[in-house]
Amino acid sequence: MREYFVNADFDLSLRPNRKQETVDGRGQQASEMPFHLLFFGTGGDSVLVDAAPDEDFLAYLVRAGLSRPVAKTPSGRALDAQFVPFGWNEEAAEVNRSYTRPAAHPPLDIVKRVNGRRFAANLEGELFDGDETLGVFDSLGEIEACIASRPPEEKWLLKSEHGNAGLGNRRVHSSKLSQSDREVVRRLLVEDSCVLLEKWRNRLIDIATVFEIARDGTVKNLFAYEVVNTADGAYIGSIFDHQSEPLSPWVPGVTEVALKVAERLAEEAYFGPVCLDHFVWSEGKDRQLRSLSDLNARLQVSAPILRLWRSWGSAGVFYWRLFASRKLRLPTDYYELESALGGDAFDAMSRRGILVTSPFDAAGKRLRRFGVLLAGDSRTEVEEMDRRLRERFEK
Repeated sequence: MREYFVNADFDLSLRPNRKQETVDGRGQQASEMPFHLLFFGTGGDSVLVDAAPDEDFLAYLVRAGLSRPVAKTPSGRALDAQFVPFGWNEEAAEVNRSYTRPAAHPPLDIVKRVNGRRFAANLEGELFDGDETLGVFDSLGEIEACIASRPPEEKWLLKSEHGNAGLGNRRVHSSKLSQSDREVVRRLLVEDSCVLLEKWRNRLIDIATVFEIARDGTVKNLFAYEVVNTADGAYIGSIFDHQSEPLSPWVPGVTEVALKVAERLAEEAYFGPVCLDHFVWSEGKDRQLRSLSDLNARLQVSAPILRLWRSWGSAGVFYWRLFASRKLRLPTDYYELESALGGDAFDAMSRRGILVTSPFDAAGKRLRRFGVLLAGDSRTEVEEMDRRLRERFEK
């Protein structure tokens, strides 16, 4: 039995100034993440949450034919279980020590280093001759000087050393930073040690490759799938489809990348879960693969949905994504929700339809985002479901 600890603020916790308040909502979104990962608590496992999900939501999942997730508050931990954190940081290591048989983990300084974007940028240049990162800067003046030296038609992307699902990325549209751009850079430098400047690319396909590195360096459970991101790389959702036509030409390339990165991570004495980000971009008619856009030495947010898809035989197409509560106005009563979705409501027999995967509220407070699974026999069917859902409920 595994017990999952969703320390979803893991990425932000690696910042040197972690006590600084983030100004873009990343901290609050991370605090809500355990409710998006409730499906970790299935198949005999459990997931730790600060507040138990409401019974109405759990009953809704059971009516949809799913197992009731086992969600426990910290006081109800199963101390004889195998402890599995979202990522290894100081908090996870401390909680781990309270279990009967603490889980082995890499040294925390190694975890912090390999999760830094500087490490990924250096690896991209070393292993794949990548030149997408223009520099690593610790002052606003250095960034402005670099941008001013570049051709005026180019666009740039600013990233902090330790980000969270691309939510802090900032696109720069000209050779001169605006006042708003400068404020963003200043805030990033307050909470983190440096800022990276990358070339902005017209993304066509976003790809994630996930795998595990055993303590002996063996790579296990390697799998590539499509990711849906914003134009600046912020995470929206994931698509699981064995027949994906957009993805299939790029699978050999990202698999080769993953194996090379895994070898280097093992040399660094890291072991555990890894998620790599890649994307296909265009310049004119040419399509190119960015080999390594980001490296996350931790679990990924869609891992519970991937596990659900696999447990159902990896059949059909799963599109799982996050919606902002203020933008997609679904009925918050689950019986009303099923009625409002009509023929698109999730069907327990066929395992097809639209299913809300996280509660709308927790501890009497409305969550900022909720998860939605769209499951169908084909990509076209899922895309049509998504269209109907948006047309009816998006504000």
